[in-house]
Amino acid sequence: MVKHKTSCEECLNYDCLIKRSCSTEEIEAVEAEKVSLKIRKKQSIIQEGNESHSMYFVYSGIIKVFKIGAFNKDQIVRFSVEGNILGHRGFIPENVYPISAQAITESQVCLFTKEYFFYLVKNTPKLSINLVLVFAKELFHEEAKLRDMAIFNVREKVAKVLLLLIEKFGINENNEIIDIEFLSRQDIAEYVGLTSNQITKVLSEFKSDGFIETSGKKIKILSQEKLEGIVAYLA
Repeated sequence: MVKHKTSCEECLNYDCLIKRSCSTEEIEAVEAEKVSLKIRKKQSIIQEGNESHSMYFVYSGIIKVFKIGAFNKDQIVRFSVEGNILGHRGFIPENVYPISAQAITESQVCLFTKEYFFYLVKNTPKLSINLVLVFAKELFHEEAKLRDMAIFNVREKVAKVLLLLIEKFGINENNEIIDIEFLSRQDIAEYVGLTSNQITKVLSEFKSDGFIETSGKKIKILSQEKLEGIVAYLA
């Protein structure tokens, strides 16, 4: 990780928890406590089990947040993009990170010590409320995902992961999932507890069914409604 200067004032990351919770005066004080870092592709940011010291805010890039699952395989919890936070799971009493985080693309993050972030939360009511909402939203999504993965078959899991990726990254003017080319089929598989071969097989079926088109790693959505219909019984 290499230190890199970024300005909160010039930042266009309006989903950033700090940006939408703090006043101009508060952000000026925050700037003095922030350390900006450049992260190389595949570089580790947080390691599961290590003592937690810092909070990270994603300035740019795609970062996978994961746990080590059965047979020492990665189990991706979520993908973090600009505006998202990392390290907040280290608030647990054990004072360790219960997850790992690794850059999928070259990324930039803004680091704060946990002590300063606690100070900021204590003295910024709007930040406290928004942080609670972040936890609530994450819990809602992870409980829904846990339910889905427990009862869905392979085809349903692949349909669901495409819908999750659409929700996370969006779709461009060509109906392609934005930035999907940066994710390997293995990354997608680890997000829903499948193998890369299962992902490839079902994507081929969806292509034959006219639901999607693929070109290399890119995935073009031809019928989001058909994908939603596969998992609609749990809506």
